[in-house]
Amino acid sequence: MQRRKKRKKAEDDINPDSWLATYSDTITLLLTFFILLYSMSAVDSQKLKELSESLKHSLTGNTDIAEVEDVTDLKFKTGNSDYEDLSKKLDNTIKSNGLTDVIKIREEDRGIVLQLDESILFDPGKAELKENSREVLETITTIVNDTDNDVLVEGNTDNIPMNNEVFQSNWELSTARAVSVVRYFVGNQSLKPTRFAVKGYGEYKPLVDNSTPENRATNRRVDILMVEQKEKK
Repeated sequence: MQRRKKRKKAEDDINPDSWLATYSDTITLLLTFFILLYSMSAVDSQKLKELSESLKHSLTGNTDIAEVEDVTDLKFKTGNSDYEDLSKKLDNTIKSNGLTDVIKIREEDRGIVLQLDESILFDPGKAELKENSREVLETITTIVNDTDNDVLVEGNTDNIPMNNEVFQSNWELSTARAVSVVRYFVGNQSLKPTRFAVKGYGEYKPLVDNSTPENRATNRRVDILMVEQKEKK
């Protein structure tokens, strides 16, 4: 009788939910592992999927585990090094020529943008390059010559309507300004015309709202985009 009581007491001491703690710890470790992967860089999605499937099969007790390549084969993409080098090169060239207040650099998904205010290049409502804009454009010519990137020149205006004897809207004005810049590169500096493209956005691609004179001045600009080169597959 005493033995039965001891056996019953021993059985009562067993916690049927004790496995939950181990399972919870395992899930937490896996979650930490995947967060670490994504925080480091972009992961090769196909290999990550294979690894995830293998771990899932293992946790469910399925012995038919998917074949996975060595975890060290998971490749992390730390960014386009050529793109980063180009950004540094442009920044150094602009600084060495004392043009940091004249040429602003923006980095976008599509490439690096050299931003020039309207006042540097043109008189209000006109599309003929100012004489004193040549120094700035000569520096940009050096930049373009040092790269193989295609170049997209984009004209932009503020939202004040344009309608004079030459330009009936901001579309025409912004496009004409972009064309004037490309003509300088091709005609005056003998750069290859096949590298260039032109777009005129009018007032429809503002950087800031047009609520103040300062903001409108920011939006009146020519953007010179050094198009990011795609890796050949």
